[in-house]
Amino acid sequence: MKLQSMRIKKKEDKMLKQKKKIASAIALSLIVPLALAGCGTDTTSGKKEEVSPSQTAQVKGQQNEQPVELTFYIANSPVKDMDRIMEAANKIIKEKINATLKLVVTDWSTYPQKVNLMISSGEPFDLAFTGSFGELNYFQNASKGAFKDITELLDKYAPTTKSRVPENIWQGIKVNGKIFGSINYQVWGMAGARGVQLRKDFVDKYQFDWKSAKKWEDLTPFLDAVKKGEPDMIPWEYSIQQDNFADMSVVYGMDSVGDNKIPGWVRYNDKDIKVINQYETQEYKDYLKLFRSWYQKGYIKKDAATMKDYVPDRKAKRIAALYANPYPDLVDMPELSTSSFMAMAPPDDKVYSYTKRFTEPFISANTPSTALVAVGANSKHPEKAVQLIELLNTNDELFHLLAFGQDGKDYKKIGEKKIDMIKDQYNFNWSEWEIGQSYGRMLWDQNTDVESREKSLNIIYQADKTAMISPVMGFVFNTEPVKTQMANVDATLKELLYALDSGTADPDKYYEEFIKKLKNAGADDIIAEKQKQINEWRKQNGK
Repeated sequence: MKLQSMRIKKKEDKMLKQKKKIASAIALSLIVPLALAGCGTDTTSGKKEEVSPSQTAQVKGQQNEQPVELTFYIANSPVKDMDRIMEAANKIIKEKINATLKLVVTDWSTYPQKVNLMISSGEPFDLAFTGSFGELNYFQNASKGAFKDITELLDKYAPTTKSRVPENIWQGIKVNGKIFGSINYQVWGMAGARGVQLRKDFVDKYQFDWKSAKKWEDLTPFLDAVKKGEPDMIPWEYSIQQDNFADMSVVYGMDSVGDNKIPGWVRYNDKDIKVINQYETQEYKDYLKLFRSWYQKGYIKKDAATMKDYVPDRKAKRIAALYANPYPDLVDMPELSTSSFMAMAPPDDKVYSYTKRFTEPFISANTPSTALVAVGANSKHPEKAVQLIELLNTNDELFHLLAFGQDGKDYKKIGEKKIDMIKDQYNFNWSEWEIGQSYGRMLWDQNTDVESREKSLNIIYQADKTAMISPVMGFVFNTEPVKTQMANVDATLKELLYALDSGTADPDKYYEEFIKKLKNAGADDIIAEKQKQINEWRKQNGK
């Protein structure tokens, strides 16, 4: 295998020329694809929508203004009848804040590149979904001026959005003391865990002891059985957006400092908070050896190193096992087995799953930056953009319209919090977490046991109070002193990381080259700068 053929940058350049699609994200639909933020009790469900007095006053003074069109970029897969829904949504938006919304949807496979291209070219945009995972690089983009400082704008135009999120969580997304993204506070709470989701029918068929699984290696017999007995299935999911090492530091007893993939992690139990190169650890070497063997045995797709959009395979029910955020899992709550489906599999098909966590509940330093909405630095209407953020987070009619469609056309209400989605109609593909705060505002599918679901959420909210917390929670890395090294390291990661992490590249041949290139690109400088800033932060905060 020639490494050049795997270089993701080349693939990305090619993909940018493709026709745009409408896409979906990660994860939170795995019991969550990537779990974010919330604690306390439901403060919105069943109550009148919250509209801040300041927003009401603003609108009264805007009636004679010409409405402005706001652009909002998100990742999603094809959505039917989007025009119909946007027409209804814009009636609400125009009435409430005298604006209209143009929701620009792009396939997940090209979305990060699209956003980064707009940033590098200076193309104006009003709002964009971002985060600190995959290739979105929130901290890097914020530090180089790609997003608008909305610290004061949130207080003035989005007070409810701001007040819903605990102050210590806002600290987790600040760059140089400023806020550059609105936190999409999610229904799933803040405390999370890492583990696995397995298709129940195959687990039962091959009599796999899923309850005893504690680490990736324990899944090998199950993956082997699926590979041999289910030729049309993908035993294990891997994609660039779901990297099983770089995006899952807690599995290895570590936490990232800044964007997940950049060198410079810390260990949870290290009282001295020493910054290390995670790619030089024994944990990473063991990971590479395991995933290389999985790849060679055919458990992982051949094109995994360039796989950006996992949604089609999930929807087609082709995945037998995948990484998940299962807290609580089916060991904690066996009753969830009657309502837990494989991620993104059509609910009506009832593809049940088992979920098993490998870690204790934790709150990672990057949890606050998992799902954010940023205002573009070159937006012509930043105040109005923040007003829209507030409207999306306080007007349940608008949120439910975008997230689920129109009552009677796209779904039928069968309970206060339960709906029956109408087949072949509008479907937002589990992407409500990209457009706003879903905490306390979700409508559940008809197949969901709402009582069990709410019991599980209460367990999570309790765990929020006692969960293990990252030793660097509240610390935000200022990348400015090493921005050149950051760019060079990022290029090296795109060249080699996914090929190694997916098992495609032989670590015996390419690992040493990978480490050498990282060092030549400036990885040690980045680690030293992180350590310096953490030491200063500890002194200032008495850590």
